[in-house]
Amino acid sequence: MRPMAADKDETALEANEIALILGEEDGSMTVRVVAGTDISDDAEEIPAAHELVLALAMRLLRDPAFHDEMLDWYDAHQDELDDD
Repeated sequence: MRPMAADKDETALEANEIALILGEEDGSMTVRVVAGTDISDDAEEIPAAHELVLALAMRLLRDPAFHDEMLDWYDAHQDELDDD
């Protein structure tokens, strides 16, 4: 797993990618969703990756128990993740 960097990462997203950016400000979680390309307002369907990231962002913001469950899962699987 890559260590967290203090420097700002200027990673460019591919057109088909979307990123969930989590932060903390004054003790509260901040969430940003950044897409590699905009989806038109008249698009018939949201790509699955975009929909999944948006759902995850909303759940993290609105469900404190989910936030805790994710951290518990991470802690329980840390040894496996370190092996990757």
